[in-house]
Amino acid sequence: MLSSIVVISLLVTSSACLPNKTYSWEYKGSESCVGRCGDRFDSSMPCQCNEACFNHNDCCSDYLDVCSESQGTCAGRCNTGLNPSEPCQCNTACKSHNDCCPDYDDLCNGGGGDGVSEQDMIQLGETLYELDTNKVGNLIELNYGCTTNNGNSNDCSPDDLFVSVDPSIKDIPIYKKLAALYDNYNRDVNVVEDNTQQEQDEETEFLQAVMDSDVMMATYEFLLDKGVFNGDYTAFEDKVRTLWFHMYERANGKLSSSGFEHVFIGEVKNGDVGGFHNWFRWYTEEAAGKMNYLGHWRSATIGQNEGYGLEFTYIWDGVQKPYGSMMIGTSPELELSLYTACLLTFPDKHCHVSLGGTDVWIQTWQEFENGVLMVGSSYPDFSKP
Repeated sequence: MLSSIVVISLLVTSSACLPNKTYSWEYKGSESCVGRCGDRFDSSMPCQCNEACFNHNDCCSDYLDVCSESQGTCAGRCNTGLNPSEPCQCNTACKSHNDCCPDYDDLCNGGGGDGVSEQDMIQLGETLYELDTNKVGNLIELNYGCTTNNGNSNDCSPDDLFVSVDPSIKDIPIYKKLAALYDNYNRDVNVVEDNTQQEQDEETEFLQAVMDSDVMMATYEFLLDKGVFNGDYTAFEDKVRTLWFHMYERANGKLSSSGFEHVFIGEVKNGDVGGFHNWFRWYTEEAAGKMNYLGHWRSATIGQNEGYGLEFTYIWDGVQKPYGSMMIGTSPELELSLYTACLLTFPDKHCHVSLGGTDVWIQTWQEFENGVLMVGSSYPDFSKP
């Protein structure tokens, strides 16, 4: 049987979080999705037929045609307009017309963010920023070093990025609970995470602290008011837990990743650092001698010197991150709340928010496994895309 490859050029951000570039997604057509729609990853097959194949670039060539037609799925169709050629629809109007696809609620976040405007998100950002009692940017001093470009491995910044960080930050409860998770993960996406009971308990303690914060409570009220989420606060906590801590495959069919590990801890895949967008984790690794800050191409000040933004490149324990970005001085609960809200309202897009008068564009990426929505990635940019 002849093998065909269909290549579609898209403007996207890669799994290594590179900035806007054109990449080729390869739909590998040596096998068909007939009879395989929704199947889990099968390493014996040259291509896959589930929602995750979009993120892993390994969909079969007939995935969209066969699986959309046979199952009536919303995979890749959330918040699209009416398409009479499809057996079911994937926008907020489908509720009133009783023609939603069966997986509409799961894949499109219970209605999605159709009714949420850019201005709504800008205002939400300012509201959450004001409520953030654990922002500590005023206790941090940075040395931005040289200006470089994305992916440049030349080290033109011989000094550390963090000049000083007030030791009292480590004693703030939410930062202590975050730091307790650092030894729970293996950064290699080819290694299955053991996710022991103790590690799960530590995740629960951290998540509970986030859910108890005014920042996350305000996020819930916003999503509830906008119709993006329907349910009580306990149900919302379950949703957030699934989004961030549910394990999924990121390589070779192994349960080796989660949204939290990718964004807040950092991973290594195919010789590049993936994710790693939390400043406190980054600072901790630099203090341990595992970071080599190479330089930056964009910086920002958040509020009245209450925080910072940085787009930069670095080497983490021998592996380079070509394009990195993070907010600095913001609390874990603010970051997790903003990233959650943006994923549920502007999935797979740049979500424009404002923090202390500073514009931030948060890029989110969805990950699906068996119809369950999780965080693929989320990170900030500090200039308009």
